Amino acid sequence: MLNPVREFLDLLPAICGAIAAVFLLYRVIRDRHFLRAIVAILAAAAAAGTTQILKHEILTRPDFNFGTTGNSFPSGHTTAAAAAMGLMYLVSPPKLRPVVQPIAWLFATVTGLATLICGWHRPSDIAAGFVVAGFWLVLASAVLQRIQPLSHEVPKGSWSRNVGASSLVLWAAVIGLSFVLPHPHIQKIPEFLQLAYAALGIIHVVAASLVSGLVLRSVVIGPMRTLKK
Repeated sequence: MLNPVREFLDLLPAICGAIAAVFLLYRVIRDRHFLRAIVAILAAAAAAGTTQILKHEILTRPDFNFGTTGNSFPSGHTTAAAAAMGLMYLVSPPKLRPVVQPIAWLFATVTGLATLICGWHRPSDIAAGFVVAGFWLVLASAVLQRIQPLSHEVPKGSWSRNVGASSLVLWAAVIGLSFVLPHPHIQKIPEFLQLAYAALGIIHVVAASLVSGLVLRSVVIGPMRTLKK
């Protein structure tokens, strides 16, 4: 049953690159925002490169009977998906942002969850992938907001701040629980705890994705803006 998912994950870097490249090319031809496109590409490339350097050169992670070969932290598939989808959001014009962001966020999040379901990565691997991609995209967004902002006006609202704060609290709670609960791959645990771990893993991935995506949204929109009456 998982074979189609695994095949999709194998093709994911190419799929993400193709989607982002088509969207990027369309925006460049239409809007002539070459600087924005270049900065976005550099940010996505830096995210992918950072993950590979961290995984293969700097970080080491014990297996804990999880059955993985080599270091799985951070998740390269998640970084690739998040970076490609974040690139699309970064180059999208203000009118398209409300459409592009949820689609891009959903695609990246489903990708991370798929690697969890397949057993390729642990929740923290996936969360780290979102953090790495988010770091470079937020940095690129901050630079662009200073030198080439697309819009200074956005509707007044605090939903993203509230959702982001709630996600951050949930994420911290899950991380805290991971230090308290017994490790399922080191000792035998009851079935209800296995279900709890599955739920906590999903919450971990979704919360990390939400926090990274909403921080990026905040920086893309910009802290200095005129609110519409």
